[in-house]
Amino acid sequence: MERPLAPESALISGRQHALDGLRIVAVAGVFLFHTLTGFAPGGSVGVDVFFTLSGFVITLLIMKEYRSTGRLRVGVFYAKRLARLWPALLAVCAAVVIVALIFPSSGWGGQEASAIPAAAYVMDLANYGAFGSSTGGNALSPAWTLAVEEQFYLVWPLLLLVMLRFWKVRTVAWITAVLAAAFLLERFLLVSGGAPLARLYNGPDTRADELLLGCAVALVLTSISPGSRLHVSLQAGVRRGGPLAGLALVIAVFTL
Repeated sequence: MERPLAPESALISGRQHALDGLRIVAVAGVFLFHTLTGFAPGGSVGVDVFFTLSGFVITLLIMKEYRSTGRLRVGVFYAKRLARLWPALLAVCAAVVIVALIFPSSGWGGQEASAIPAAAYVMDLANYGAFGSSTGGNALSPAWTLAVEEQFYLVWPLLLLVMLRFWKVRTVAWITAVLAAAFLLERFLLVSGGAPLARLYNGPDTRADELLLGCAVALVLTSISPGSRLHVSLQAGVRRGGPLAGLALVIAVFTL
């Protein structure tokens, strides 16, 4: 197992406002895509960006604790992830159920059953009919993105810790990149095999490449020796690259 390093050895520490800005642009793009599709035809790319950022940020958080203590409190990690979004999600699910039951003739009428897969973080599977009829298009179907993330967070820390027991961080980064490529290949095979769009769009495996790409980048960055010329250059690049990435995303939202 690689010897833990001091927490300041991480390339990126503290809150990154550039990443926050990218997230805002990504969410705005998705919102515009669903409300003004003709105005923002490429808005759905925001979902891809959001997943990649999620993999990047969560891996940085894991590595920060691992490098400072030599371990990860997995139970605490899971509890924090659950506490961060689950209460708000339960509140939204409760609101949908209440409206659906009180106003059955409303647009939310008959959608109360969708609260179960949404609250259980399996809406991604429900959206493409894994439990029977598809739930895509109802009020809670957008919860599929949260489901994909939470399912990934359930597996990734354990897999990462196992890999770190046997290989150095840079080697783990390469392995993670290969895994991302493998899931991307799987997506191409599903497309060539005529898989339904709902399966391609909502599947946890068809989004794994995006999440793992962010994880691989985070691992590469945290493997670089602090104070080195490359370390300093990348720090500057991260600070300056955020606005450029945001601009590229805005262009993609309105032109793709």
